[in-house]
Amino acid sequence: MAQIAFASNRAGGHFEIFVMHPDGSELRQLTSTLTGITNTWPRWSPNGEWIAFQSNVSGAFQIYAIRPDGSDLSQITDSGINQFPAWAPDGTRLAVRRGVDVYVIDATGSSEPVRLTTIGPLNQMPSWSPDGRQIAFMSTREQPGNYASVFLMNADGSGQINLTPKMDSGIGTWSSRAPAWSPNGKYIYFTGVRPGMPTEQIYVMDADGSNQTLLTAAGVNAEATVRHVQPPAITRITATPNVLWPRTEKVVRVSVDVGISDDSDPAPACQLTNVTSNETIVGTAWQVTGALTVDLLAERFGFGTGRIYTVTVTCTNSSELSSTASVRVTVPHDQRQ
Repeated sequence: MAQIAFASNRAGGHFEIFVMHPDGSELRQLTSTLTGITNTWPRWSPNGEWIAFQSNVSGAFQIYAIRPDGSDLSQITDSGINQFPAWAPDGTRLAVRRGVDVYVIDATGSSEPVRLTTIGPLNQMPSWSPDGRQIAFMSTREQPGNYASVFLMNADGSGQINLTPKMDSGIGTWSSRAPAWSPNGKYIYFTGVRPGMPTEQIYVMDADGSNQTLLTAAGVNAEATVRHVQPPAITRITATPNVLWPRTEKVVRVSVDVGISDDSDPAPACQLTNVTSNETIVGTAWQVTGALTVDLLAERFGFGTGRIYTVTVTCTNSSELSSTASVRVTVPHDQRQ
């Protein structure tokens, strides 16, 4: 069952890390520290086996990791100030604020951190794109006033651009921070303050900074975290029939059945997206007739071992994440094959 990781000061008045089921049941406290210690910013690893978080239990804030059952607590960083961990999609690295810049560190802490930003005064709150190619982050480098803005850079630190430049004439507060990617990588959510909107609210924009849209407008709303969603898992794919015999040189309707598992969408949409053949065919040997049906010609050349059709299916969930799988349908050279 899915779980939610969060920070709460319900135990002793200071913040600890907790997990619970989405319905609020099975609440479990993962950290237990002294009064005055702060444990916050929990972030799930892509495989769900770890939760990274920041804590000042050793003095300055450092990055820690813990299992969802509270076991195997480990300290990943041990020097300077390290905050705001963000897992890379491959689960082997974390982007963090280290001092006043964004660094990438090994998830085990076994290699030297790689510095990605150099222009201050402050860079923090990194967020990896789902494909791992880019990192959104907050920076206060912009003038006038060193206002907080959401920047985007390549995963190696190159190509840093401001996605939320100040648009007013200097009257009123303008800030943007805490970026979070949508699962499909098309959008970035962030916390912002704008003139005429004096409290922090949640905004969304296209990944290039265009089409900035206010999503909330009452109270204080901050630091949205978008659920990490995986593409659907195709667990089984079969074709019926999967052998076309006898060789009639007529079309045969083939149906494809797909087994699928997805923890975010109960009914991902599956569609037949490609058909190929190992034999070079002149003319048309197949026609897609439905989402998961195709007419295949029961024909093969007189030489060789027979024809192999490869039928590919793509399944897409509501977050626009897709997986593909293929199944073979054969036309044997003869009845013994």
